[in-house]
Amino acid sequence: MTGAIAHDKAPQLREAVDEALRGTPEITDSARAAFARLLDVLESSDDAVVFPADATISTSQAAALLGVSRMTVVRLVDRGELGAETSAVHRRIPVSELARYQAETRTRRRSAMAELAGDVTEAIPTDQVIETR
Repeated sequence: MTGAIAHDKAPQLREAVDEALRGTPEITDSARAAFARLLDVLESSDDAVVFPADATISTSQAAALLGVSRMTVVRLVDRGELGAETSAVHRRIPVSELARYQAETRTRRRSAMAELAGDVTEAIPTDQVIETR
């Protein structure tokens, strides 16, 4: 997988960032960790998105980040599964709420996959675990 930062350039950038942060004592350990995590993400993915913690986004932007349609996001908001600030016409979704929803969805998917994997045994072949007809 390629990222926004080439693998051969990432160590140089890490070293430069570490050196700059060492020279700035007011930078906290959590901020240093955030910079390190950002570099990891940029090295492993060319699709990194960074928002301020208090940012809000439109339903279209949320849909693009979730990989679903805008109407799916609207339905999630209307059902209360995804929190949003609403006005008479617009829905604005806090980025923190989107992150919560993504984490919750990831946890549900992993749990479902683990449950499904547990259903596969010597007595039940994998092609018979889920009946399709």
